[in-house]
Amino acid sequence: MSDFHQFVSSMLADKRIHETEVGRIREYLDQDGRLDLDDVRLLVELYCGAVETCPAFEDLFFSVLEEVILADGEIQPGEQFYLLKMLYSDHEIRDREREFLSKLRRTAKRTTPEFEALCDEALTAHPTAWSVGGR
Repeated sequence: MSDFHQFVSSMLADKRIHETEVGRIREYLDQDGRLDLDDVRLLVELYCGAVETCPAFEDLFFSVLEEVILADGEIQPGEQFYLLKMLYSDHEIRDREREFLSKLRRTAKRTTPEFEALCDEALTAHPTAWSVGGR
């Protein structure tokens, strides 16, 4: 098992991210000295895999996503994938997720039509009574 998967498994052993674990997560992110899309992937895996997260983790999560996603001023398709996963993986669009998406929309220098459609849909959707297709 790769280091990435071992780390995610150990952090999600009890399906919760506790205050005491946030320091370990920061250390893992800082290993290579830079934040990038791999770090976003890690954080999204933790965020989506946890049934409960502490405020310190959410602060770290949203700040890293913002820094990485807006590093070039544009929201790329690969970055949009992680936004979609964040929004829809738990079948609930939370207020903090809406606020984050709105902030990205306001702050980005350039957006794509796909990102605008993602925002329009997510920001107007009912928090839980929605469907992305299927049965």
